[in-house]
Order: sequence, then structure tokens, then C-alpha cells
Amino acid sequence: MTTSQPAPGGYRITLAAPRPPAGHPSGWLLVEDHFDPARQAHAETIFTIGNGHHCVRGSLEESHPGQTPAAFMHRAWDAVPLAVSELANLPQWWGVDLWLDGQRFGQDKGQVSAYQRSLDLRDGYLQRSLTWTSPAGAVAELVFERFVDRSHPARAAVRLSLKLDRPTQVRLRCPLDARVENQGLIHLDVTGQSSGTDRAWLLAKTRTTHTQVAVAARVALAGIDPSGQNPWPHGLVQQASDADSAPACERLFQAVPGITYRLTKYVAIQSSCDHDRPLEAACRIASQAAELGWDQLARANTRAWLEFWTSSDVVIEGDPESQLALRHAIFQLAIAAPQWTGRASIGAKTLSGFGYHHHVFWDTEIFMLPLFTFTQPQVARKMLEYRHYCLEGARAKARAAGLRGAAFAWESAADGAEATPKWLIDPVDRTKLHRVWSGERQLHITADIAYAVMQYWRATGDDGFILEMGAEIILDGASFWASAAQPAADGRFHLRSVVAADEYHELVDNDAFTNLMAAWHLRTALDLVAWLKARHPRRWSYLAGGLGLWPDWLEHWDQVASHLAIPKLGPGGVLEEFDGYFGLNTPQISALRSPNRTRSVQDLLGRAGVATTQVVKQPDVVMAAYLLPELFSPAELRASVDYYDQRTDHEHGSSLGPAISAIMARRAGHLDLAFRHFQRAARTDLQNVRHNTGDGMHGASAGGLWQAVVLGFAGVHLTSQGGLSARPALPPAWRRLEVNLTFHGEAKRLVIQAT
Repeated sequence: MTTSQPAPGGYRITLAAPRPPAGHPSGWLLVEDHFDPARQAHAETIFTIGNGHHCVRGSLEESHPGQTPAAFMHRAWDAVPLAVSELANLPQWWGVDLWLDGQRFGQDKGQVSAYQRSLDLRDGYLQRSLTWTSPAGAVAELVFERFVDRSHPARAAVRLSLKLDRPTQVRLRCPLDARVENQGLIHLDVTGQSSGTDRAWLLAKTRTTHTQVAVAARVALAGIDPSGQNPWPHGLVQQASDADSAPACERLFQAVPGITYRLTKYVAIQSSCDHDRPLEAACRIASQAAELGWDQLARANTRAWLEFWTSSDVVIEGDPESQLALRHAIFQLAIAAPQWTGRASIGAKTLSGFGYHHHVFWDTEIFMLPLFTFTQPQVARKMLEYRHYCLEGARAKARAAGLRGAAFAWESAADGAEATPKWLIDPVDRTKLHRVWSGERQLHITADIAYAVMQYWRATGDDGFILEMGAEIILDGASFWASAAQPAADGRFHLRSVVAADEYHELVDNDAFTNLMAAWHLRTALDLVAWLKARHPRRWSYLAGGLGLWPDWLEHWDQVASHLAIPKLGPGGVLEEFDGYFGLNTPQISALRSPNRTRSVQDLLGRAGVATTQVVKQPDVVMAAYLLPELFSPAELRASVDYYDQRTDHEHGSSLGPAISAIMARRAGHLDLAFRHFQRAARTDLQNVRHNTGDGMHGASAGGLWQAVVLGFAGVHLTSQGGLSARPALPPAWRRLEVNLTFHGEAKRLVIQAT
């Protein structure tokens, strides 16, 4: 790209230096003006905050009936029936309890007015303000604030400011509460606790993995009068409360009308995964945080977020809804992505809820990782380091199937061992179990991870990662494909009884996406072998010996790649999704698109019923065309997009689909259709269109939303010559688009202006 140049379609593209994020605050604020108890699980998810080490849902500080309070930390795994493992719910560190003249504050008591809750995406600052009239008539102006410090893995802080209309006896309690559960399952046993007048700590241990989790807090209270003076609270009593599993600090005082009282709780969270002595570390960090004070901590947090947004923000002019949705998606992925470890990654529901037990799927590499690859490559590398750490688990899975190489787990947790349950309760008929085949037969994830490694390498030029870790991932994955593909009398190799990427069709033969990705993986591995031999022969010799990559085995790779069965092309150049797909029942398109349908086609027809139809849960052939565009002519791409778009359960199938469908509709020349798919993706969580955001953010949809804007409408792509280019086609309302990208270590701001 030149500094400024015209582009086809009536656009001007300019490359400029990154700059700090700007724009009207409304483009950064997620605001709730009314508290609805019926949707609090949804609100808790979308108001989740964190720092790449731990996250906390937007649960209220004082608790509320029916809420789902939770906080999660990377690597704090524990065993769970059926689902193998999950991250343990952390002790509740953000709690602040308030009594006025002996009456406990709660939004379900008394009268609430002037309510507003907001999340400032610029710095992860969560604030809730309201006026509460107690049952006895005392009127209190309350402001709750909290943030998780992005500049430090362990730090967080919460603050309550209150002002009364009349003399009132106030009681405040700041607990650390380990009486938590994961939807009925208890993971933590408290092994120690202590409370004092201004500090408390709690030490717990997970029940099966024996990971220690330490939480420490320091508490401070001050009064501020209208003149700015700091009067000491009248009749102040400071005391400790040492209830089982919930040590706390308490403050009792007589409030004077017009004085603002501010209680601040400084918190540190550590685990034995982070530190040999997590309790000592947590207590030290909490004390240091209290010495720094709220303002200094907040400034450090804001600086860290400013650095992030300077290299990662995307500006959409002309569409406020899309702007806020995109920034919220980026924010939620940023707080879940591991900043300080290479032994964790982002689960399907991020760190914002209990859904999918925090397991890592293909969602991470194909949908979420590109955001980091192109804006935060140091974080992308850590996420790929996690996959290298999981290689032994992948090799064990391949050996168990009688195969060579590394077969990555469909669901991965602590160490890469397969964490997919074999049986689950049927969601339609809960008296039955249904067999889950994904852990054994959804094979494409191995190629998906290899694809992510190559995309990272091409975008960063990080030869060191490839030599140290990436090559081993790609090469051992290729050995898996070469041993999994079986020869047949037709002279081709076949991958039979696989779970198709669309997931409504299981145990099919020669799924298009799986086979195309497997062949790509093998060809890519052979190219990598040639590069290693030419550039790094000693490293190649080491890998070849360690992985058993002898000449005859590499020749077999080439044979499989060249002769792997690919489904046939149908009328108009449509690629068949798998063997026999064209013979399935054609759906009634009008019924599929009906706004009156409120359930997925699988729910309506059952697992066996939907498998007899051509309805797909999410893109399969279209996904292959997205990742491997060089394999499809323009006519074949349009034909497959047009054919499968009609047959996809966009509305109630998978949240992974709409963003990719948006990109591919745009590439096929259907800009209006692309934007409709984009809007569906943008509303997934903020509007809870799938009615399950309470389980956690749809991480793949969030990552796909970024891809739809940057790799779709902006048309950013890696070129065959190793560069970066863009061919934009923006929705009509978008007057200007700014995208921050980092390519080969150089940060740039891409500005696309409609002319």
C-alpha cells in the first residue's frame, strides 16, 4: 500500500500512524438505565470486566436474588463430572454490604430511582449509580465503582460512595466470600482465612487439582464534605468479622447529611499457578495497592488500556450501533486473552460465564485469534504457545486412535487432553442422554490450529516461534492426517465418519471443509519441510528425527494431499458438503427464514431428523471458501455462497456462522445481505438474540465480528507475495472506517474513506 491511494469502488485508502483512541463517549459506553431482574444473567455477562488474568461478571456488589455471580482465573481448573474439567468459580472479592439504621440495602428492597449502570470500554471501568430510599425512609445516593487492573495481573479495586439525607447509622461490610459454586458443584475448600480491622485474606484449594487460590483485601474509609475537607466519620467503629469461609472488615459510623463517605476495597488474587506462595504474594500486592491508592491504580489501568486501544481500535463513522457492538466485542476478547501465560487460551464463552465449562475449541484459532494476530501479536503468540503446550495431549489422543502424529482435542482444558464428554443430557428430552461424537470424530480442529499458526507467521514474520514451536505443531498434525486418511479401491484417500463442520450432520464421509483443510495442512507441512531444509537444516534434522519424518513418510504425505477425496461439484459449480449431501431433503426456504421460528431446526426436527435435510447449522463449504479462497473460482464461490446461504440456520443455529456469512456474502457481491448477517452477529450478545448470553459471551461471534469488519468490509488480506492489501466495500451508512493493524512488527492505521 502507498501512503494514500484511490481504491476500486469509490474509496480512498490512507495509511497513517496509530493514534490514541478518540470519538464521542457514546461510542465507548455500554449503558443500562433500568435494572430488570429477569435479564440480570444477560447483564452480568455483557458487563464482565477483567485484565487477561482474571475476569468478574457484572454481578451486583450487594447481591440480588436470582443472580449468577462468578469470577474466573486462567489455569484454575478442577474436575467436573461428564465435562471432565472447568475453571473454578473464584471467591467473591467484589462484595460490599450496606445497612442503614439496621436495614440492609438491596435493589429488591425499598425504592430505587435514578438508576444507571455503565461500562466504559476505554478503561474497563464499571459504575452503578442510584438513589435508594430505605423502607424506613432514609434516602441514600449510592455510587458503586470497580475495575480490574490491566497493568497488573493480580490487582482489582471496588469502591462505594454514599451520601445520606439525614443522620443515619451506617454499617458497611467488605467480605471475601468463598461460599461459591459452579452451577451446584463446589470446587473450593477453604484452608485458611483471617480478618482484621483493615485487611482480610482467604486461602482455598481446588478439590481435585489442589490448585491454591489466594485472595487478599485492604479496606479504607474516608469522608468528604462539600468544601473538599475529609472529616473523620463520626463515632467510627472498625472491626473484623471472621465468619466461616467469609472473612470481612466492617465499618460502623453515624453518617452526617451532605457528607460523602467513600469505602475502598483493594484486592489481589493469586494462585499457585502464578506464584509458589500465592497467599504471601496476594497480601503483599493488596497492601501495595492500598498504599498507591485508587487514583494511581486507576491511572495505571487507564494507561494500559490506552496502549491496547491505540493498536486495536476500529472506528466506524455513520453507524453507532455497529461501533459500540464492535468495541464491546474487542473489549470482551481482550479481557479474556491470556496476557501473562502461555499455558491458557480463550474458551468458547471467554471468562464471562459457565458455558462450555471454559473449554477451548476451534472457535479460538479460527474466529478469535485473528484479532490478536493482526493487532496484539504478543498475545496471539501466547495463545499459540498454549497449543504447543497441549501437544502431548494431542499425541496421546492420536495414539489412542491407533494413529500417528498429533490429533488436537476438540475441547481442550488444562493440558490438551480430550475434554469433550462422550454423553450429554438431551436438551429436548432431558430424560435421555445423547452420544457426543465431536471429541472422537470432529477432526478438522488439527488443521484449524495449523492454519492459525501459518496466519500468525505470515502476519508477524516470527521465525523464532516457528522454529521453537510452530513447526512441531504443523508437522505432527500432518502426520495425523496422513495416518487418518484411508486408501480405497477408487485410488483416493478418504476421511470417513467425521462430524462435519456444520455440526447438524454427523458421521459423514469426506466432509468438504475437513478434507480441504486436511489437504491444505499436508501441502503446507511439505512446504515447511522444504523451508526448514533450506534455511535451518539443523533444526530440521532434530525435528525429523524426533517426529519420525523419514523420506518415505513425507512421500506418503504428498500422496494423501494429492489424492484426498473431495466431494463433487454440483450444478452451477456448487461444491457438495459431503458425500451424499445433494441427495438429502431440500428444506422449505420460506419456513427456514420465517421470523415466527424461535428454535433451531435441530430442536424442531431432532438430531436424527435434521440430519436427513440439507439444513446446515453453520458454514462448512462456505467456511472452506473463506479460509482457502485460492481453491474456488469467482463463479464457484458465488454459486456455493448463494446455495448454502439459503440452507443455513442463521437465526438459531450456531453463533459462529453470521459473521463468516457476512464476509462471504460481501465477497460474492451481496453487500446488503452481508450487512444483514453482520447485524445479526453484532446483536448476538448485546441484544441477547439467541437467549443464552447469560451463559457467557459468544467469543467466536465477537472475534468473527472483528473479522467481518476488517477482513470483510475493509477487505484486508495477506497477499501471495507476503504483503498486506485491502479491497474495501463498505455498507452504505459507513462514511469512514479506521482499522489499526500490526504487520511484521509495524503498527499502522488504515483509513478508508468513501469518496
